[in-house]
Amino acid sequence: MSVTDELLEYLKNKDKKILITTDIHLSSTELNVVVMKILSWMKLEYKRSVWIAEGRRNSLKSLAVDKKYRWCMNLYELVAKEKLFHDNFSIRDGKFDFADMVTEREREIAREKAYQKYNPERHT
Repeated sequence: MSVTDELLEYLKNKDKKILITTDIHLSSTELNVVVMKILSWMKLEYKRSVWIAEGRRNSLKSLAVDKKYRWCMNLYELVAKEKLFHDNFSIRDGKFDFADMVTEREREIAREKAYQKYNPERHT
């Protein structure tokens, strides 16, 4: 199962055990925010990759994270302590991105899966 599958599975079932195996204490709401931010970022990255392939001037971008926001602090903690997050993502200089060991093909698959399967409801 890929990291995108795990994130989507968590959103579907709301079972924190899917993502958290250590002593991290996050509420379901806090974890939901982090997961949705990651999936939204991957979805946008997929769109950017399509635009690049079409010849549009664009580039892939890391997700900016600022420790003054609670969800960012939670993300830092997950990347530091949880194997699933640590193995797949990194945070350097306030930028969240895929870990160096994740191949470009794996990144493409993760982005495309997020694009296809993460479709949150719109509230108007």
